[in-house]
Amino acid sequence: MNIPTPRRLAALIPVLAVSAAVAACGSSDDADFVDGYNKAVAPLNTMMTDLGTTSASDPAAASKSLTKVADGLDEVRTSLTELDPPSDAADEFDKMLGALDKGTDQVRDMASAAKSGNVEKLTKATADFSETGTDLASLEQQLRSVVEN
Repeated sequence: MNIPTPRRLAALIPVLAVSAAVAACGSSDDADFVDGYNKAVAPLNTMMTDLGTTSASDPAAASKSLTKVADGLDEVRTSLTELDPPSDAADEFDKMLGALDKGTDQVRDMASAAKSGNVEKLTKATADFSETGTDLASLEQQLRSVVEN
């Protein structure tokens, strides 16, 4: 089975690794949000490392690693939802959470496809995930712009 290599999959995670370096300006509430945000997204680095050690020749292992990434993304999302974004950043934050949900579902689709050996489904889910990751990076940048101002 020709599944995307772990390196290729791991390369997609940084797209979802919404910047862990959001700068703080403005009120102490903004600074609290930034600190919480940075802590919430910090586990994404570990997910990249874990995914990068998966063997592309073992679909079951790839599926297991992808499921672990999806579970980790769920945990990041849970941590993010505990934050209270600045009121002028709430819309951007909500859109970003929606994109994170979509990406997590796509990673689960990738895991399912890898496990079943469905290369076509895996290829589509990987492409969809890449597109969602690009959208998420853009939304994160919008959030950062609002919080920094």
